[in-house]
Amino acid sequence: MKIVLTGFMGTGKTSVGRELSRRLGYEFIDTDNLIEEQEGMPISLIFKEKGEDYFRSVECAVVKEVSEKNNVVTATGGGIIKNKKNVENLGRRGVIVWLKADPEIILKRVMLEGGKRPLLDIEEPLNEIKRLLAEREKLYMQSDISISTSFITPGEAAEEIIERLSLDVEKVRVELKERSYEIIIGRKTLQKLGLRLIEFRPSSIAIVSNKTVFPLYKDVILKSISECGLKPEVFLVPDGEEYKDILWASYLYGQLLKARFDRDSLLVAFGGGVVGDLTGFVASTYMRGIKYIQVPTTLLAQVDSSAGGKTGVNHELGKNMIGTFYQPSLVLVDVDTLKTLPQKEFSAGIAEIIKYGVIADKGLFDFLEANIKDIFSLGDSLIDIIKRSCEIKADVVSRDERESGLRAILNFGHTIGHAIETATGYTRFLHGEAIAVGMCAAARIAVRMGIFQGKDAERIKNLVELYKLPSTMPDGINTSGIINAMEVDKKVKAGRIRFILPESIGKVRIEESVDRELIREVLSS
Repeated sequence: MKIVLTGFMGTGKTSVGRELSRRLGYEFIDTDNLIEEQEGMPISLIFKEKGEDYFRSVECAVVKEVSEKNNVVTATGGGIIKNKKNVENLGRRGVIVWLKADPEIILKRVMLEGGKRPLLDIEEPLNEIKRLLAEREKLYMQSDISISTSFITPGEAAEEIIERLSLDVEKVRVELKERSYEIIIGRKTLQKLGLRLIEFRPSSIAIVSNKTVFPLYKDVILKSISECGLKPEVFLVPDGEEYKDILWASYLYGQLLKARFDRDSLLVAFGGGVVGDLTGFVASTYMRGIKYIQVPTTLLAQVDSSAGGKTGVNHELGKNMIGTFYQPSLVLVDVDTLKTLPQKEFSAGIAEIIKYGVIADKGLFDFLEANIKDIFSLGDSLIDIIKRSCEIKADVVSRDERESGLRAILNFGHTIGHAIETATGYTRFLHGEAIAVGMCAAARIAVRMGIFQGKDAERIKNLVELYKLPSTMPDGINTSGIINAMEVDKKVKAGRIRFILPESIGKVRIEESVDRELIREVLSS
């Protein structure tokens, strides 16, 4: 994120900017300082010897250069706002904050600095301050938020900006060559959704959600967005995995075309994994790709499907068989949305977190065993496990974006899990429930192959059951149907069924071929 401080001289842009960058760990840039370094003389002398027009042209070039940076706090000169191009450059992937102060306080601060301001080198500086403020007020109002610094310290101003922008949150960065982005994790982040959308300066916005979750948060979302001067379209799809198909993708294409969405438009996926996968798929293919952000409202989506860039729709013969790799521009997680999540859906999300513990972090697995009560009550332990899960996924995706090798370990439990979903028409089990069964089965297969200890397989089974998830193949499902569904899974190569199998809790291996008879025996036992 980029934070731009604008406002009249003496409002504290430099002092507030330094404090803000210190607290956030961002780089700090003062455009006036850059100009002085570049020109080899103070601003006052540039005005005197070369004139204001020359100064503004240099200032414009510096702003363009600075606008390319990210994770930076930029303090700007008081007149930068006068140039529309400056505003556009500074606002790109950033939020513009207007620092305000009373004219008398501005004059006092400037005089304490020595009064060496070119525009105030006159007989009645107070009147000139008032005149310039009145002249620039409409320009400053282009800013996204405003903060009065008249009677607060730079530290207090920085704190208010952090609170207003909801920057006191946990962050995980997904580092990729072309489309790096942040996962923001916190409470009450939905109230700041509008400010997060402003960063992208979209020509149009559409919220894609479903008819179950959107009514619960409609007022909060629309209020946050409208307060930022944005008017989104809202497209709702039915709730359920069976609606994640090409027909509903086509419906969304039609709605976007009717609303004349262009390549500078932005989609917001607000909901669980179905909404996220469907929206991402549409974003990746509409006009050959437009930006989208993920606002996941289920635990499963928050720790898994919202990040990583896998998008897709289902086919009646296989889950996620039609899709793309296309990264979001931002993932915004508000754990408070889990308060309205049914307990069954919450447990389904825990299944993916257990997966992360098994494949990469024994400490996370141990933490899940030790903090069940706090996690179920949505305590701070929940934020801890969400963040750790996102860190593990971000690390894996950063090293293998398109699943050419390492990323395959994220499929632990999914070979059998996806087959269960396909064989039951995506209606009998939640995704996390199917994955829980798949993980326990994979653990048993690993034990039978002599690469995993039985006591650890029992630990996985016990943890799955403690979080109210199924651990064995449910009655009434034909084993042959599961094997057949595996045959058309994306993970099958040259007819060989590939599995991710545990060697210990915290470490897995990619097994390129597992005997079908062994799979059948384990599923039937």
